[in-house]
This record gives sequence, C-alpha cells and structure tokens, in this order.
Amino acid sequence: MALRLNKLNFVLQVCRRFSAKAAEGHASHESASTWRNAFIFLGLPAVAAVYYNAYYVLPQHPERPEFVPYPHLRLRNRKYPWGDGNKTLFHNPYYNALPEGYEEGSEELHPGKHHHH
Repeated sequence: MALRLNKLNFVLQVCRRFSAKAAEGHASHESASTWRNAFIFLGLPAVAAVYYNAYYVLPQHPERPEFVPYPHLRLRNRKYPWGDGNKTLFHNPYYNALPEGYEEGSEELHPGKHHHH
C-alpha cells in the first residue's frame, strides 16, 4: 500500500511540475527564441559548411586504390545469402574488390570517366 502511495505522490509531483511550466508562458517564449536563434546561427551555417566541403573541397569521384591482397581483408568464411555469395549486399564493382581483386571490366564503371564538371 505504501508503494502505491509513493507512486501516486510521484505522479502528482510530475503533473504539478508540468502544469507550473505551462503557466510560465514567458519562459517558453524565451526557449523557443533560443532554439530559433541556435538553428539560424549554428544549424544553417553548419549545413552550409558541410555542403561546401562535400561538393567543392572533396573530390567528387575519387580514384580507387590499387588492389593489394592483404590476408586480413575480404575474408569469406561463409557465402552471403544473396547473389553469387561472394559480393556484399551493396557491392560496387568499381570501388569494392573481391578476394581475387577488382572485377574484370570495372574500370569502365568509374563515375567520373564520362562526366566532366
């Protein structure tokens, strides 16, 4: 019984806190203003900086690295349950090497080969 009273008392205290906060209309206006300013002066410049970095600083279509058959990479202990069992689910024949090396003819798939920006 005492446990039920403690739970009820806790719920009542939480409800009182929320209703007291709702009565402070001025404080919620200040909070909304703070978040709006944070979005305008922090959020938008951050999005602009990431956009600039992604499209103007980093190369759009980087060259793939030369294949080196490191023994600890591209291990296949079991076949994947899709396709031929050797390619990952989001396999890209240009950028993702198989255990034997890059796929034959994948050089033609380079995204920047035919597009000039």
